[in-house]
Amino acid sequence: MFVEQRDLLVVGGGVIGLSIALEGARRGWKVGVVERGAFGRESSWAGAGILPAGATQQVDDPIEQLRQRADILHREWTTWLLELTGIDNEHRSSGGIYLGRTPAERATLRANCLWWEELGIAYERVRSDEVSKLVPGILCDSDVYFVPGDAKLRNPHHLGALKRGCELLGVELLANQEVLGFKVSANEIESLQIGGNGGERKTLSADRYCIASGAWASLLTKELGIETQVYPVRGQMLLYRLEHRPFSAVVNEGHRYVVPREDGHLVIGSCEEEVGFDRGTTEAMLMQLRGWAEEVMPELKEHHPVMHWSGLRPGSIDSYPYLGTLHPYSNGYLAAGHFRHGLHWSTASAELMIQHMRGEQTSISLEPFRVQRGNTLSV
Repeated sequence: MFVEQRDLLVVGGGVIGLSIALEGARRGWKVGVVERGAFGRESSWAGAGILPAGATQQVDDPIEQLRQRADILHREWTTWLLELTGIDNEHRSSGGIYLGRTPAERATLRANCLWWEELGIAYERVRSDEVSKLVPGILCDSDVYFVPGDAKLRNPHHLGALKRGCELLGVELLANQEVLGFKVSANEIESLQIGGNGGERKTLSADRYCIASGAWASLLTKELGIETQVYPVRGQMLLYRLEHRPFSAVVNEGHRYVVPREDGHLVIGSCEEEVGFDRGTTEAMLMQLRGWAEEVMPELKEHHPVMHWSGLRPGSIDSYPYLGTLHPYSNGYLAAGHFRHGLHWSTASAELMIQHMRGEQTSISLEPFRVQRGNTLSV
């Protein structure tokens, strides 16, 4: 059976996979994306869309380099995605408020100040009597800091723009298709087989294959004889609806946050639970989130959440994402393990992966993110 050849097949239709596909397509490649469900409906959709400020001076730390490059590219991508698709992803330079209501959080904020200074990220201390001017309704009588360079976007809108951009640039989007297996030679992936909902099995081939399936990535690399330690970490979320947006800035305290949308919705998150691939929510955790939200924003006591959900973040054993070649396969690649930062680092990850797959010098070194880096075993 004749199978049309592609330059690249991406496995995974979340923000990382769609971004890689879009970057490849706008560089002139013929690209296909295989997604086991609906595009952009897993952790990419479930997140809050927070984009912490990147460094403004030269940095050596690989994660800070990735964050810095992503910060620059998000602003560029927002402009050209809007021009290409007409979809506003609601990227806004909103700034971020950081609360420290407990001794532990205050200690963390003092460390953050040193870190911000080292990276050249502007910040300012906010007096307790000035907090209400920046974030009306937020209650905190202790340490508060404001980072004006923090930004946010509305992830479902961003995913919609990515998907529409892929369509406009001719990317082949294959939804509800499970990868059933790979055909390999000694050091090359020759094809993969897909199928879904009891339908016909299909064989797809390409010059290159990139696994970008988030928390499920290790299940696919294992099919290729490579054990990568990407694992699911559940995060639960709440959504409120107010009559109008109460403030613009993202409010942070530890790993909890309030993210205001342009239309008055408030996203409340989150938690970190290692419960396997269970995407359910629990009353106990939702009550914890609600209790925290009502403490920092007492107005919410008069409202009830309109929605709740969870997502499975792709964690990695050393907190670094995997970006690079799936050795020994010369045409196999992996982009996964971004944990809480997939949406944030997606633009830089896409640029780096396409540069790497085209044999170009990458914007930053991929050596720290290589797949076989001491915690990956052949099976």
